[in-house]
Amino acid sequence: MHIPLTQELFISLVPLNLWFTAFICVIYHPRPSVSTYLVLTFIAIAAWLLEVQGVRTGMIFGEYSYGNTLGLKLATVPITIGLNWIVLLMSTNAVIEEWNIGGKVGKAAFGAGLMTFLDLLIEPVAVHYDFWHWTHTQVPVQNFIGWWIVSFFFHYVYQLGPWPAKSSLFRLIAMLQFMFFLGHWLLLQFF
Repeated sequence: MHIPLTQELFISLVPLNLWFTAFICVIYHPRPSVSTYLVLTFIAIAAWLLEVQGVRTGMIFGEYSYGNTLGLKLATVPITIGLNWIVLLMSTNAVIEEWNIGGKVGKAAFGAGLMTFLDLLIEPVAVHYDFWHWTHTQVPVQNFIGWWIVSFFFHYVYQLGPWPAKSSLFRLIAMLQFMFFLGHWLLLQFF
């Protein structure tokens, strides 16, 4: 994505990557069941609806709008956003399950913390590559507070059922997400 010759190609593949990663997460969920797929669908739709409200009102995450990189939009929000939330939820949950700390509330809090930390890395990369843009150029603190609260809610809902599971695949996806955004953030700092 940083090489001018291939940048356009790799940016165009971002939505496909999100769809593919979500597909892999759903197909290889360690506890496949109707309830698993229903809760993941609920979370994906709820996350997308929250983003629609966030863009419309500026009250959840701050004032922002989506660019074109994440693909097809419905109500000004890319449909891939809901998929991204479930990928982040399942991958950070797998890390928390491996650590096995705290009860449902503790795991939800740590999972939300991991997702919010990842968002710190995502933000400068997302803005640079037209994922989304902030009205006042700087990411508001409100965004990170909103991310933590929404992530906590989704992690807690996920913890309520039999869906949380240790998964080396999901932990790998979490690690790759962190490495991808950290690597791009570093490249943006120096090149």
